[in-house]
Amino acid sequence: MAAKFLCCLPLRLGVIIISFCQFFFCGALAGLLWYTLSLARQNGNDLSTITQTMKTTVIVVAAIYTFAALVGLLGFFGALFKKNGFVKSFYILLCIVFGLEVGSSIWYLVTFYRTRGQTLEQCINGSAEPSRVAYCKSLDAYKRVPQGAMLASIIVPILIHAYACYIVYQYTKRLEYQKIEKLRASRSFPQTQPIYQAVNPHDESFPLAQPNPQYPYADGANSFGHVHQNLFGGNNASNKV
Repeated sequence: MAAKFLCCLPLRLGVIIISFCQFFFCGALAGLLWYTLSLARQNGNDLSTITQTMKTTVIVVAAIYTFAALVGLLGFFGALFKKNGFVKSFYILLCIVFGLEVGSSIWYLVTFYRTRGQTLEQCINGSAEPSRVAYCKSLDAYKRVPQGAMLASIIVPILIHAYACYIVYQYTKRLEYQKIEKLRASRSFPQTQPIYQAVNPHDESFPLAQPNPQYPYADGANSFGHVHQNLFGGNNASNKV
């Protein structure tokens, strides 16, 4: 049974939906992250409520989602115009983005739980900086985040992304099969157009098949009044008309 998108929809429609959703949501999330970083710098606090590691993590995740949005745009045009090269490139980049997403998600979870597990004394570590103290007092916000919601926000996008890789891979195989079938049909039934050939000048008083024909009754043996020999060897004078 051929692969289908959501068990009943065409693969091409699935690739169009997946690529558009990836472009839209990844672009929106990346824009939100970049806007948050820019807004924090404009306010002058330089993200004082998060650590430098978390800041680096946000920048990396924002860059990954920006790249994912561009990849989604490439796949959208490839599926829309049935360009196998674009769809293959989309599939390869989608797998790369999937690997980066898995790695960044693991990194984010490790950073989150490491930050969440610190006590106030461990976080301050004897520092008297107001920004450090304000950050350490905000650790309670990490502890109030439901763990189930945090894990679901990481695992569900990964599963959806893996299914998207599967659909795009099947569509690339479908395009390759269609290309092979079209090439095989063109070899079996070549569509050659007739070539124009100029006709040489000729004398229209004679048939084309015999350029120099001889009229069969113009020679002496078949002329009018000729006496034919008898079939049995004798002359037949009565044949003269």
